[in-house]
Amino acid sequence: MTWATSRTTWWTARPPTRRPSPATGPTRSRRMTTTTLRRGPNPLRRGIDAYRMTGGRAFDRIARYRAISDLFEKRWMEGAVPLVLALLLCFTVIATTDVGTANAPLAIDDVAEWGLLAIGLTVVLVAGGIDLSIGSIVGLCSMFALISDRVWYWPPGWVIPATVILGALLGSVNGYLIAFLRMRPFITTLVTLIAFGGAAVALQNAHTTRIGIARPALVWDAIPYGKIIGIPTAWFTFLCVLVVAHVMLTRSRWGWWVTATGSDRRSARRNGIPVRAVTFWAYVLSGSMAGSAAILTTARLSRTDAAIGRGWELIVLTAVVLGGVSLKGGRGSVLRATVGVIVVAVIRQATVAEGLDFNYYTVILAAALLAFTILDLQWGKYRRRAVEKLKIDPARVRLGPLTDVTAPGTVWTPNCALTDAPPVGLGKIRGAEACAVDPEGNIYAGDQRGWIWRFRGPDDTEGEIFSRTGGFPCGHAWDREGRMLVAVGGMGVYRIDADGEPQMVANRVSRSPLSLVDDSGLRAVDDLDVAPDGAIYASDFSIRNNSTDFLLELVEFRPNGRLIKIAPNGKAEVVASNFVFPNGVCTAHDGESILVSSTGLCRVDRLWISGPKEGQLEPVLENLPGYPDNIHRSSDGNYWMPLVALRTPMSDLLNRYPEVRRRMTREVSLDNWMVPQLNVSCIVKFSDIGEIIAVKWDKSLKNYPMVTAATERDGYLYFAGVSNNRLGRLELDPDEVGTIDTNLVPGTFGTRTAAEVGS
Repeated sequence: MTWATSRTTWWTARPPTRRPSPATGPTRSRRMTTTTLRRGPNPLRRGIDAYRMTGGRAFDRIARYRAISDLFEKRWMEGAVPLVLALLLCFTVIATTDVGTANAPLAIDDVAEWGLLAIGLTVVLVAGGIDLSIGSIVGLCSMFALISDRVWYWPPGWVIPATVILGALLGSVNGYLIAFLRMRPFITTLVTLIAFGGAAVALQNAHTTRIGIARPALVWDAIPYGKIIGIPTAWFTFLCVLVVAHVMLTRSRWGWWVTATGSDRRSARRNGIPVRAVTFWAYVLSGSMAGSAAILTTARLSRTDAAIGRGWELIVLTAVVLGGVSLKGGRGSVLRATVGVIVVAVIRQATVAEGLDFNYYTVILAAALLAFTILDLQWGKYRRRAVEKLKIDPARVRLGPLTDVTAPGTVWTPNCALTDAPPVGLGKIRGAEACAVDPEGNIYAGDQRGWIWRFRGPDDTEGEIFSRTGGFPCGHAWDREGRMLVAVGGMGVYRIDADGEPQMVANRVSRSPLSLVDDSGLRAVDDLDVAPDGAIYASDFSIRNNSTDFLLELVEFRPNGRLIKIAPNGKAEVVASNFVFPNGVCTAHDGESILVSSTGLCRVDRLWISGPKEGQLEPVLENLPGYPDNIHRSSDGNYWMPLVALRTPMSDLLNRYPEVRRRMTREVSLDNWMVPQLNVSCIVKFSDIGEIIAVKWDKSLKNYPMVTAATERDGYLYFAGVSNNRLGRLELDPDEVGTIDTNLVPGTFGTRTAAEVGS
C-alpha cells in the first residue's frame, strides 16, 4: 500500500537530481500563488469553484471515462440501447413501407389492447417470471363477456367488472401454481395457455347460436367510439392504467418488492420481503390486465371466437423485450414496454399495408424477439464490464519541485520530538483519526469501530466508551456551547450530548441537478469546525466514495471533494466545490476565514467567510513535501497540521501518468496498489501567512507510525493516527505555548480578536 518497499526506507530515498535549496517553507508554484476565486454562475459547480486551484486545464475538469461509467451505471440505461434500436427499427419500417396516417386508428386500437397486456407482463417479468397464457385469458374473458351480455342478460355495469375479476382469477391460478406450489413459470403458463384456450372453445361451442345476437347498449358503443376529455375511451383507459402502474412499480414499496424479488429471490426473502405473495399478486395483476384488454377487444369487435387473443403472447412478449424489459428479471419499465408495443403495432400495420399474410408478421416478430433477446444478454455483459473498467479515471497532477526533507539544517530535518511522547489509551484505541480535550482535561478519541473513547486524564489507562456513533469518527470540534461535534464518516455530522448520545446535525445537502451521481449524501465528512456565527464548516472529501474507500481518492486525485456549511438552523449547503481530497477544516484565529487542507494537492487554502474578502479563495501553503491532514489552532496564534504521507520522486512521477495508475487498478489487487507513503509521523506548525515555524517527527516510527490530527490543550500537544493503537501527549516548550483557548470558537467572547492575533 505504499510507494516504498518498507515503511522506513523513505528516509534514505534518493533525492531529486535538481534539489531545491533549503528554505523555511515549501516552494510555491507560480501558477497558483495569486489565484483568488469568486462566486459566479456555472451549472457545473456549486458554491465557490476550487478547480482552478489545481492548475489543471479546463477540459480536464470532466473525467471522460468515468462519465461513461456513471452513465452506463444508471438504471434507465439497462434498456436504453434495446429501446433506441427498437425505435430505429420502427422509423425504418415507416420509411420503407406504405404504412401512413391512414393506419393510425388501427394502430391505436392495437396499442391500447396490447399495452394493457404489456403492463401486466412487464410486472411479471420484473418479478422474475413469465406469462405465456395472457392471449388465452383474453380469449376466455372475451367469450365470458359476450355470454354474460347476450346469454345471461347481465347489465354492462356487471359484465365489465366481472370480466376483469375473471381475468384476475385466471391469473391467480398461475400465481398459486408458481408461487406456492413452486412450479416452473414457463411450463405452468404454457399449460394454462392450452387449458384456458380449450375452455374458450368449449364456451363458444355451447353458446354459438346465441352469442351472435347483439343487444344494444350505450356502454358497449361508448368504449370503441366515445371520448373522454377529447381522448378515445380505449386510449384514456390505457393511459390511466399506465400512469398508475408506473407509479406503483417505481415509487411504491410494492414496486421495490417486485424488483427485489426478480433481482434475487433469496436475498429478497432474507430481507423480509414476502416473495411468494409478491409473485402471486404479479400474476393476478397480469390476469386482470388481460381481462381489461378483453373488454376493449369485445367492445371493438362486437363479436368473438376462439381465435381472439391467439398468438398475442408472442406479440406482447416481443413488444416488452423491444422496450428493454429483461427476460432475466429485476429490471424493466412499463413506459419503455409501451414504446415497444407501439413499435410492434407499427410493424403489424406495415405488413397489412404491404398486403402480406399474417404469418409473415409472426415470423418477423419471432426474429425480432430472438435478436433482441440476444442483444439484451450481450448488452448487459458489456455494460457491466464497461462500468468496472471505466469507473476509476485518474487525473494528471503536476506538483512543484520536491523539497528534500532529509537535507540537514532545515526546518524539515527529521527529529525525534514525538518518539518519546507518553501514550494515552495504549491498547484500547484502534486507529483514532482525531482527538479532543475538554476544559476538565478529559481526552476523547473516536476509533475505527465507531466508538468515542473518554479518558479522564492522561493517567487513565482503562478509559470508557463515551459514545457509539455507528460510523467512523474522523473529526472533533466544540461548538459555542461547549458541546462536542463529530464528523462521522459515512453518516454525516453529529452532536454528542453530555450522556454520550449522538444526535444528527446534518447528513445531506440538495442534489446537484446536472450530476450523474447522487451527491446529496455526506459520504466522506472527515473534519469540521465552527464559525463565530455558529455555522459548522465540514470537509467532505468525496461525493463518490465513502470514508473506507479513501484509497480510490489517492489514486484518482480528482476534484471530488467540497466544503459544506451547516447553518445553526440545520440547513446544509455546499459553499465550495471541486476540491481535491479536502481533508482538514479549521476556523482561522481571526474568525473571518476557514482554512482547508487539500491532501491530494499538498496544499492549504483559505476561504474568506466574512469581511471585505468574503467569497474569495486564496492559497496559504503550496507545494508541501507531504500530504496534509486535519488542521487545529495553536494557543500562540498559529496552526498545527500533520502530514499523513510524504511525496517521493516515484509518487510525483506516477502522478503525471494517469493511464499507468488506471491500468494498475485493473490489473493489480487493492492491497498492492501504489499509493503515497502512508507510514509517516510528522506534525507541522505554520502561521497565517504560510510560514513553516516548526516540524516535529517520530523519526523512528516506533511508537507513532502515523499522525492524522494534532490538537493543543494546556501546554500539551495531543495527536492521533489511524495506524496507531494509542494517542500521544507531548509537553510543549513554554515558548511554544500562548494564551489562546483553542477550544473556544474564534470571534466569540473570551477569545482574542483578529487585531490581537496579528499583533
